[in-house]
Amino acid sequence: VGIVLALLAGCSTPPDYFHTLRPAAAPVPAPSAPRDASRVLAIGPVTVPDALARDEWVVRTGDTGERVYDHQLWTQALSADVAQSLMDYLNRGGLPDGLWADAGPTGSGSGADLEHPAPLRLRVQVLRFDSILAPAPAVGDQVRWTLECLPSDATLGPVDAGRYRVVRTAVRDAAEPAPAADAGVEASQQRFDRVARAHSETVRLVAQDVAAALQ
Repeated sequence: VGIVLALLAGCSTPPDYFHTLRPAAAPVPAPSAPRDASRVLAIGPVTVPDALARDEWVVRTGDTGERVYDHQLWTQALSADVAQSLMDYLNRGGLPDGLWADAGPTGSGSGADLEHPAPLRLRVQVLRFDSILAPAPAVGDQVRWTLECLPSDATLGPVDAGRYRVVRTAVRDAAEPAPAADAGVEASQQRFDRVARAHSETVRLVAQDVAAALQ
C-alpha cells in the first residue's frame, strides 16, 4: 500500500498558479457627476503576438528558444489583461480633467465593447512580451500605442479621415531586470511573480506616455 501511495503522490498534478498585470485595487474617488460619454478614452483593440494568445506562460530560453509553462497561467486572455491594466493605471491619475478610460463591460481588449462610440480610442499592439527566468528574472517588452480621434465629418474621404484619426503614436521599449518579488509569494513562485510585476510596470509606463500625450 505504501508503494502505491508513493507512486500516486509522484504522479499528482502540480497546482496551477495564476498571474495578472492589473495593479492591486486602490481607492478611486467617485465622480462628482455622471460620467460623460463624450469624455471617454476607449481602450482597444489590443493585439498580442499569436504565440502569446494562450493562457499558459511562454518563457524565452536562450537566443531562439521558448518554453510553455502549463501551470503558470494568466488570469484571462493577455490582450484583455493589458487592456484592463491600462484602464486601471490611466484612471489612477494623469488624464485631463473629466476624461476617463474605459475597456467596456467585458474588458476583452477587442475595442468593440463600449455601448456608445467614444471620441477617443487607444489602440495597442504588443510587439514583444519576452518573459525571462534565467540567468535572472527579466523582461523584454515592446509596445506600440496609437491615439485615434474619430472624425466628426462624415463627408471626409478615407484618406483624409485616416489622417484626422491618428492623434499620436509611439513605441515604448522596456528591457530590464525584474523587480523584487512580493514577500508574501511562496519561494517557488517568486521568479514568476517578479516577471509579472516587470510586465505590469511596462503597462504602467505606456499609460504614463499616453496620459502625457493627452495632456
